Amino acid sequence: MRVDVTKPELYFLGGDGEAGAVMRSMDWSASPLGRPQSWPQSLRTVVSLLLNSRFPMFVAWGPELGFLYNDGYAEILGAKHPAAMGGRFRDIWSEIWTDIEPLIGNALAGEASYREDLPLVVRRRGFDEQAYFTFSYSPVHDETGGLGGMFCAVTETTREVEARAVLKAEKDRLQGFFRQAPGLMVMLSGPEHVFELANPSYLEVIGKRDLIGMTVRQALPELAGQGFFEILDGVYASGEPFVGRQMPITLQRPGEPPRSLYFDFVYQPITDNRGQVIGIFGEGHDVTDLKRAEIALRHSEERFSTALTIAELGTFDWNLRDDTVTASERTREIFGFGESEGGRAKDYFSRIVPDDVERVRAEIETTLRGPGRLDTQYRIRLPDGSIRHIASLSQLYWDAQGQPEREVGVFEDITEQKQWEEHQILLINELNHRVKNTLATVQSIASQTLRNTETAAEAKSAIESRLLALSRTHDVLTRENWEGADLYEIVEQAVAPYSSPGENRLHLSGPKVRLSPRMALPLAMALQELATNAVKYGALSNATGQITITWNVEPGERSTLKLRWAESGGPVVRIPTRRGFGSRLIERSLAQDLGGQVHINFAPTGVICTVNAPLA
Repeated sequence: MRVDVTKPELYFLGGDGEAGAVMRSMDWSASPLGRPQSWPQSLRTVVSLLLNSRFPMFVAWGPELGFLYNDGYAEILGAKHPAAMGGRFRDIWSEIWTDIEPLIGNALAGEASYREDLPLVVRRRGFDEQAYFTFSYSPVHDETGGLGGMFCAVTETTREVEARAVLKAEKDRLQGFFRQAPGLMVMLSGPEHVFELANPSYLEVIGKRDLIGMTVRQALPELAGQGFFEILDGVYASGEPFVGRQMPITLQRPGEPPRSLYFDFVYQPITDNRGQVIGIFGEGHDVTDLKRAEIALRHSEERFSTALTIAELGTFDWNLRDDTVTASERTREIFGFGESEGGRAKDYFSRIVPDDVERVRAEIETTLRGPGRLDTQYRIRLPDGSIRHIASLSQLYWDAQGQPEREVGVFEDITEQKQWEEHQILLINELNHRVKNTLATVQSIASQTLRNTETAAEAKSAIESRLLALSRTHDVLTRENWEGADLYEIVEQAVAPYSSPGENRLHLSGPKVRLSPRMALPLAMALQELATNAVKYGALSNATGQITITWNVEPGERSTLKLRWAESGGPVVRIPTRRGFGSRLIERSLAQDLGGQVHINFAPTGVICTVNAPLA
């Protein structure tokens, strides 16, 4: 039977919605709810509530959960409406019953529940579809105080969930792009520039910092005062992008010292659909190596230009097409060319010594066929017969067809460098001589000690003390950071290994003089050399010889140290037939190091060495 809504007792079915019209026009005889006239007041109240609400709602009442809903819920039902009105809840949503039955049971047991974005596969248009719902199930009490049914307020969130999924997929795709991008990428949001995304390349440069959710000023405090915060503020305020080229920046990774780097980058404003700036996208590349290479190249060019000016390096430009050479004045001077020479390549080769000609020709041929850069050295003979050593550095250039066109380069006279290398060889030979002398000194110490001691214990003690004295002398010679020493200490340490208790063979006298390292080291070496020679050939080679070392300082415009070493009581001295390394070291090297005069007199009664050197 249809409902007569004109009757006052059926006021709860009023309303101008479609759901209310269905309730008023339908035959309730087949519904488990029965005629509306028989509904309890509690159900009537709930029905009146939902029919007068725009929010999707339904109520399921009675033992069979008869289903009543409003217009908002009718849209969720789809094709199930209007047949679902007054039907059994289980029959209406049979496809999801196993999913929601536990929640229904809880509501009918008096326990309310709430679910957000619950995924359900529903069949409301003749096919299964994935849908999402946010709803609450609440128990409804009847007039007896018992549970008459359950009430639900629900909204379908399928579109929102799908939109979030699309947004998440897009964000994941963007993050994947960020992660795989070779350059540095970062996404900042809001006027405070909060980190939203940062790719591994960016994190590698700044260090492994947990910066997501932090502002730029919080995450990178070392940027303060470098202008980058202000640039970001300007981009956000103006909406105009900023492009930086080889921008210098100082970064400090956690636990590391600051580093100076260079970057190419762009700050691009991000806007919403109204054109308002909401964030900044940053993308850049580390160009530190390129910048440093440019700086090094510029410095190299500046140094090269300075070298050409100051050192007067010779330059040349060789035109390979017509075999003409343009040479600088310094080049002509290096090679000793006259006015009519130096205009052809053959003029260079005419000066190269024969032993080097073929090698140089082969190197030039290799350069023409391959790398185009030639760095070589050779000897030349000048018209006066002197030999000079030349270093040549040149670069080959090709024409558009790939044919050698010209070679440009410089010449440098490195004769003095070669002489210095030869001098180094001499120093190595002197070092070898020093080692041999040291061994001879140790042998002499042992021999003299054993000759003048009565027991093995005395000999052991004496040898150890003398070797220790020798070691102290060597410490003086090798102490790089020595700030200076007293002359008496230098002399005493030099002769200490040759002094035995009870003997009076070594005599030292002179005023207190402080020597700089420049004077102390070579003088200690010379005294050691004199003592070694005295042990091997002079006053210390027998049991009766003596050595007297005296010194004084003569005042003047520049004070002068005068030191005298005199031997006596030793074997008759014979003038050596040739000067050995020791004599040359004393007379030549010592005089050069001290900036004074050193002389050795091989008198028959004993060697006498005199040193005259200005004090620093």
